[in-house]
Formats: sequence, structure tokens, C-alpha cells
Amino acid sequence: MSETKQESNLSLVWELALYIVLVLSIVGFPFLNGLYYSYSDDSQVFLFRKSNSVFWGQEFKGVVNSYFIISLILLIVLPVIAYFIHDSFEKKGYPFLASLQSFLIHLSCSVILIYAAFSLTIQKVYYNLGFGVYLCLLIYMVHMYSDLKDLRKMIEQRNSLTEENQATE
Repeated sequence: MSETKQESNLSLVWELALYIVLVLSIVGFPFLNGLYYSYSDDSQVFLFRKSNSVFWGQEFKGVVNSYFIISLILLIVLPVIAYFIHDSFEKKGYPFLASLQSFLIHLSCSVILIYAAFSLTIQKVYYNLGFGVYLCLLIYMVHMYSDLKDLRKMIEQRNSLTEENQATE
């Protein structure tokens, strides 16, 4: 019992740390880099920081629309929802559904992030994706890898149990 509780607390700390890194990478790291500029601080575009940011800069004034804002809100809120749904399914005894929904939510976050980032780079041709986008994608990929590993383990256990049952019959 204590091992399960300790693993759960460690998992909560791990999830919280990844979430904090995710939020800091969205807020603090460059979202876009200028293609035709040197990679200095002037060519890096942040979402919220500095005067040439996506939200407060004059260059992106017509680009930021409600879709982009909703996408950013979803990128911050969906991982929290995924954690709580995963936790509730685990407590109810549905670990397969818990891992599956968590995988699908993090996959949708990755797709939303890529679509939102590319919507900025397509409308402003001389920018490419920055370090913040790649760090967010890496965090989502870590979650997806963990969920896929759990799903694979559960499927292999189920298949080995059915093979054992067929062998005993």
C-alpha cells in the first residue's frame, strides 16, 4: 500500500514539474525565430515577452485571432484535465481507459500546438518555429510515450493471459 502511495506521489510531483516546464516554455521561450535575421534576441519572437511579441507586437496584430487564443488556452488547460481524468479512471479501476484518454489528449495537444504555430509561420513567411514550440512538443511526446508504454504493457499482459487460458483448455 505504501509503495503505491509513494509511486502516486512521485507521479504527481513528476506531472507537476512537467506542467510547470510546459507553462514556462509557452510563456518564456521564443515561439518563432526570424529566418532572414541572425539568431539574436531581436530576431526571436515570444508570445508575451518584449515589444515584438505575438500578442503585443505590431507585426502580428492581424494574425492573432480567437482561434489562436483558444488554442493557447487549450494547450495549458488540457494537460490538467488529462491528469485528473486519468487519475479518476485509475481510481475506478480502468487503467486502460485512463492511459488511452491521456494519450489521446496529449496527441490532440500536439496537433493543436503544431497547427497554431504553423498558422503564425504561414501568415508571416520569414519566421520559423522557435525553441519554445519544440520544448512543448517534447513534453507532450514524453507524456504520449509514457501512455503508450503503459498501453502496450496492459495489452501484452492481456494477450499472455488469454494464451495461457487457451493452453489450459
